[in-house]
Amino acid sequence: MAQISPAELAAMQRLAQESWRLEPTHVDVTVGELAYTWGVNNGTDYASEWRHRLWMDGDEALAWAWLFPPGSLEWQVHPGRPELLEDVLDWFRGEVPQGPRATSVRGAQTDAIGRLRARGFRPDSSAPWMRLNTRGLERIEAPHLPSGFRLLTMADAGADLAARVAVHQESWRELGTRVTQETYANVTRTWPYRPDLDLVVEAPDCTYAAFVLAWYDPENRVGEFEPVGTDPRFRRRGLARALNLFGLERLREVGARAAVGCRGDDGHPVPRRLYESVGFRELSRNVRYVKG
Repeated sequence: MAQISPAELAAMQRLAQESWRLEPTHVDVTVGELAYTWGVNNGTDYASEWRHRLWMDGDEALAWAWLFPPGSLEWQVHPGRPELLEDVLDWFRGEVPQGPRATSVRGAQTDAIGRLRARGFRPDSSAPWMRLNTRGLERIEAPHLPSGFRLLTMADAGADLAARVAVHQESWRELGTRVTQETYANVTRTWPYRPDLDLVVEAPDCTYAAFVLAWYDPENRVGEFEPVGTDPRFRRRGLARALNLFGLERLREVGARAAVGCRGDDGHPVPRRLYESVGFRELSRNVRYVKG
């Protein structure tokens, strides 16, 4: 199965931008999430298992479907063409004719929920869900770090890609990660990555202790944090909070008027508390729907 091409990714991102402009509460996969997921996996054996399809009008995508085997679907349809979800779900059924199928939908997408229910999909109350949080950038608290730590961007002189990869690997070791120096280099070549929005906390020994990767959508003037993490050796020192505040400042400096960030279900209270501590509030949340 052919992997998603750069041109297809760009069309998917443009649809995400247009959908955000029209109805932010209907967007489940943002410009930054598309860039990160594609960048960190492109060219890997894992990505070779993906299946996808785009529904195009000239050069513009009206809908896309991205299947993660064995049966998990990500999708987006243009808010003005909700009926295209029927085509997406027909394709999904053709690709996974047997066995469980699962997808997510934002709670505000009542039309999509109705279409899923009509096909026999039902909400899975036991599945993890993601809450999309947002805040404005008019007033931002100044970040504060413990003595000896400092805030950096990957655009600063002396920024170390190997150290940047290492802090991600340590931060996500418990959950698992596909980030390596090779795959992260792919991320840095994927629009809209900017090294001045790739943020780290440097510890007194010059290792990186925490990171936030921020993305900026210039069309909608909105920024996003995806992903974030702190090395377990440096947790509970306020580093992630300071880095998030620094990220909000950087996003405002490049032109953003708002920022978004995701946090998980009640089984993951630490990310929720972190985002709420820097002023984020819920915009929407998704619900997992399953069949079979």
